Amino acid sequence: MMTQTTTNISPTRMERLRQNDRLKTAKRAHKLLEDKYDEMVHKFSELIKKNRSLRELVEKKLTQALQLFVAANTQMTTAAVDAALAMHHHAISLTCSTQNIMGLTVPHVSIVDLDPVKNTILLTTPDKFDESINLLQQLTTIIIELANIEKTCSMLADEIQKVRRRINSLEYNLIPNIQSTIKFITMKLDENQRETQIRVMKIKDMQNKTK
Repeated sequence: MMTQTTTNISPTRMERLRQNDRLKTAKRAHKLLEDKYDEMVHKFSELIKKNRSLRELVEKKLTQALQLFVAANTQMTTAAVDAALAMHHHAISLTCSTQNIMGLTVPHVSIVDLDPVKNTILLTTPDKFDESINLLQQLTTIIIELANIEKTCSMLADEIQKVRRRINSLEYNLIPNIQSTIKFITMKLDENQRETQIRVMKIKDMQNKTK
């Protein structure tokens, strides 16, 4: 296979050594990228499982909380519900930092609870109301953790695709081109060597005839 790069290549032994070094470097990079790709896919699979588990937990707790809230609502007036919700109100603050996942920098959101939640139980509210509120408060932390994982999965998926493209570029483009160049140089060197041997033989033959 002749590539466009061979037209600008000088078929010398020095150039062949240089191309051999390029080939070794490309193959080493290919191996490192494949190892990185396998590790990233493994990590991605772990995060996907955790993501699925958290989603199921969120759906379960949210369903339970809504069922309890609806049941409690039948025993309370609208004004009583509003007053009870106000008593359970709390303020939180979020901080955003970064984490390193497989060499990838991803954002990570954490909760800073400025007004710690207390399991306030009001004598005027049904038990089911308090249980629903507690479930919803638990969901705050879980949902933020889920958001962190989903963002990491999204960024990791993009990075996996980039690494796969680099691997393919090395495997199907750069490495074959270098191998083709080495083959071209070797062919030219062998050809030059044969021509040199033929010239030497002709010269010797002419010398022998003149004796």
